[in-house]
Amino acid sequence: MRVKALILVPLVAVALTACAAQVTPVPTTTEAVTEKPLFATDEEALSAAQAAYANYLEVSDQIARDGGANPERLKGLVSESLYEEQLQGYQDVESKGLRAVGASKFDHFELQNNAGSRLQTYVCLRLSGIQVLDSSGEDVTPSGRNNDLPLTLEWATSNGSMILETSEIWTGQNFC
Repeated sequence: MRVKALILVPLVAVALTACAAQVTPVPTTTEAVTEKPLFATDEEALSAAQAAYANYLEVSDQIARDGGANPERLKGLVSESLYEEQLQGYQDVESKGLRAVGASKFDHFELQNNAGSRLQTYVCLRLSGIQVLDSSGEDVTPSGRNNDLPLTLEWATSNGSMILETSEIWTGQNFC
């Protein structure tokens, strides 16, 4: 299931689908083409993705606390297409006069796949620490909000940095 404004459920957009076109060179021989993994070990891959996700959440939570202002702070942390999707969510938050208090958390961060040019991870995003306030400071957090979201994340690297490409709700058994 694709979600356009995942953290916007509490306030901000974690949105989804960044389908960056991959140009794959055409092999000139009959040998099989194999892509080299982004990281040498699974532990290295998991550590890099966890650090990048923690940084991403810190920045997106701050944008939410600032009422959606200056979302360009996410550039360099997410793909261009994911940024464009999230930008719409932040503009909506700002136009409605909403802001967040608190911080999101995550756990159950696990490696799903470390092969080829993409790294995939599972994570449980915890939103119970975030409240949504309107312009008068009234709590307007949706009462039925799901505070524990099982996600699959897809990562790429750009200039030596991890870039969040996609974030989708896991449709299998909830691991949160």
